[in-house]
Amino acid sequence: MPLSTIEHYLSYHTRLLLPHVLSRQSSHRIAYIFSLLSAVSAGFITLISLYSQPWQHRLNYSSWQINTIASMTNLGMYLTPPILGMIADSHGPITLSFLAIVGFIPSYSYLAYVFNHPELSLEGNGDSSFNLSIVCFTFIGISTSALYFSALLTCTKLYPRTKLLSISLPTTCYGISSVVGSQLLRIKWFWSYNAQSSSSSHVLNLGRVFQTFAWIYVVIGVLAWIATSVVSLLHFDEERDSQKHFDDQTDVEQLPLLEPENRAEEKFARTILRIFTDPVTYILALSILLSLGPLEMFIANMGSLANLLVQVDAPTLSTKLLSTYALSSTFTRLMTGIIADFFARKRISIKWILLTLLSLGVCAQLFLLKLTSSSTVSSWGLVPTGSLVGVIYGGLFTVYPTLVLLIWGERSFGTVYGSLLIAPAVGSTIFCMLYAKVYDSRCMNSGGDLLKSSCISVVYKYSSMTFVASITLSAVVFWKLKRRNLII
Repeated sequence: MPLSTIEHYLSYHTRLLLPHVLSRQSSHRIAYIFSLLSAVSAGFITLISLYSQPWQHRLNYSSWQINTIASMTNLGMYLTPPILGMIADSHGPITLSFLAIVGFIPSYSYLAYVFNHPELSLEGNGDSSFNLSIVCFTFIGISTSALYFSALLTCTKLYPRTKLLSISLPTTCYGISSVVGSQLLRIKWFWSYNAQSSSSSHVLNLGRVFQTFAWIYVVIGVLAWIATSVVSLLHFDEERDSQKHFDDQTDVEQLPLLEPENRAEEKFARTILRIFTDPVTYILALSILLSLGPLEMFIANMGSLANLLVQVDAPTLSTKLLSTYALSSTFTRLMTGIIADFFARKRISIKWILLTLLSLGVCAQLFLLKLTSSSTVSSWGLVPTGSLVGVIYGGLFTVYPTLVLLIWGERSFGTVYGSLLIAPAVGSTIFCMLYAKVYDSRCMNSGGDLLKSSCISVVYKYSSMTFVASITLSAVVFWKLKRRNLII
């Protein structure tokens, strides 16, 4: 496929310079390393759970406002993959890296400015600054998907024959990003004492955090531009070689190739139509919504939940909780892939992995229900539960795409899975808004003080039931596939 005009101009200078500076093999290795670094930095948005307390104390944001921000971020992340995939196919991954950096840098810079000037939120123009913050986080969500897809596609183009290099490592690096980010925020420079509290508690200085992220993405933008330019150089070389081969052939030899190509496009269009008229697609999407929605809610509200359960030293507990969750999620992504490959060799159905993870999801929600209903809560109970949520979250985000690949094949994988990612976006919005409504109405008195943790327990009653419903829907999917003689 020839370079588009956009890809041509974005990569022009790098394509001219690279062959004179690096060999083909060296440029591939450097581009691959730069892409992994891009994947690591792409997931810093998961740190949003640590922002709740600073927003509440400095900008007076309510739980509803915080969950609105989290929901719009998730919508930006999960609603755009189908569009981003089409842009990458048409104009190369360099366009996604460019869109990501254009979204990240000004958004984080504005958010830092708003946090450093709380009068913007506390005075009459508070609504406008909050609305602009929502817009910024929506762009950050879109940029997160764009940068991750750019890194993933670059790795796939550079080493297409090795799944470990093309898929596993960039996916794992994306999972590690929350670990790297949480460790970065342990630096004392990012923390400041809370002047509004009678105790010497400290909170994150989001002005410094956001400004640091803006500068990080300036550097990542340069690295991603170099990495994706290597892919554009590959496309350019392939186009040149193809044109040379075409010039060596006669027109008569090339004409018969047009008809099969048209037939292939028509066959692909019919396949896509069949997929989106298939009830299994929508049942699986609903199962994804009911399972990943509550997990996204937990991730977005780690900070406020820790503050509600253990009000003493809650920021430290939130950081520990996020680190534990991130480590378990990253480890499970790798292990689930290894187990899935083992099951495939032994001809064991992948459904047992999915049903096991969903059953663990029910257990996790029941643990949270018990924690929030208990009169005495300790970090000993909350941190292990967060680790279990990480196991479930990382496992499901590995099993679901594997399941899609097995059912619908590689040809339409991107379109189907990208479209199914709309489900967790909707689920996240529903459950985050449920949490926010309950938190604002039941967990704070008229003086703004927190009440007992049992005020939020009703949320986890609902989430426990939705996981049971997700198990039932998944069983229906496998039953329908079995009736079609398709054993997964």
